[in-house]
Amino acid sequence: MSTIDAIQQALQALDPQLIEIEDDSASHAGHAGNTGGGHYNLLIVSEAFEGLSLIQRHKLVYAEVGDLMQSRIHALSIRAKTPAEFERI
Repeated sequence: MSTIDAIQQALQALDPQLIEIEDDSASHAGHAGNTGGGHYNLLIVSEAFEGLSLIQRHKLVYAEVGDLMQSRIHALSIRAKTPAEFERI
């Protein structure tokens, strides 16, 4: 299973309406401090984020992908939106 598929699967617990994941690893190849794992940009839209602060939303996402952060993900840029917020984009 690809890392993107693994991220999507892990985030299903948040009942997302939309998940978009971009693999940005090629832009960061060989930089200092990267001992493995890729760089990903995530857009996730879920009602689970309703009433939560930005930090709480990120913690919720990290709780679901935590195991992947140990080996397959080096960096994860998160945009976590409610459906109402996403409609305004």
